[in-house]
Amino acid sequence: MADKNTAKLRRREQKEARAKEKAERKGLSPAQEAEAVRKSEAEDPRVAERRTGLDGSVGGDTASDRPA
Repeated sequence: MADKNTAKLRRREQKEARAKEKAERKGLSPAQEAEAVRKSEAEDPRVAERRTGLDGSVGGDTASDRPA
């Protein structure tokens, strides 16, 4: 029972620490920064050409297109 209460307390403390960090943060979060990079790379025609397959598909598994 003590382990369960300790785990609850630890989760609560971690949640509070994340909330405090989020409130103190200026600018974009790491996830927002990553999304901005992906968006800018998607708009770059050189990157789009490299990611687009010969059949017009974007990304994904190309091995499944081959006959067995």
